[in-house]
Amino acid sequence: MEDLGKYLKEFREEKGIEYITVYSDIRLREEQVKMMEENRFFELGPYGVVKATVFNYARYLGADLDAVMNELKILVPETTKNHHKPSPPAKQKKIMLSTNFLWSIGIIIFVLILAGILLHAYKQGWLKTPEILKSSQADTLKVEPATAPEPVKVMPDSTRLRMLELNQEINKRSQDKNKTKSNPSTKTNHQDDTDYIDKFMGDSPMNVEGQ
Repeated sequence: MEDLGKYLKEFREEKGIEYITVYSDIRLREEQVKMMEENRFFELGPYGVVKATVFNYARYLGADLDAVMNELKILVPETTKNHHKPSPPAKQKKIMLSTNFLWSIGIIIFVLILAGILLHAYKQGWLKTPEILKSSQADTLKVEPATAPEPVKVMPDSTRLRMLELNQEINKRSQDKNKTKSNPSTKTNHQDDTDYIDKFMGDSPMNVEGQ
């Protein structure tokens, strides 16, 4: 047998078997059958898979199994059973994060750590106000001297003054009349100098201020 793939193809065509028929009968896809007919056995998979697939297909066609398997050992020796094309590994989906987002997370973490350190130092009393700030704060504070309250000026009551003037005028006139009517040798009249206004209106603001 010079060409195993050609032998299998001619055997299938002589029997008039289509690719779809092969798939329906033994579940071998058209691609797999073409790999065997083109002597691309390594593409079928590992050595065990190649051997089982060729044996199953040759038996289905009714070919000489011994001749087919012997030829397969020549084309695909057992020492090359691991030289098949490895199937490409499934690509893992990677979550791509933006560089700015990563930087933002890093900055936030740094700020939180720094804030925690400063808070701990403050609670422990390690943080003190610099001397420069203390002196500047002392300079800004000015003590204003205490000022004495201004005395309350009591304005004289104009109405009360008028009443006092009238009272004095009345007393003066009554005193003059008494002098003219009475004899100064027999009777002495006492002047009524009672401040009736003071009894009704209370202490005068002027008297209070004078005291």
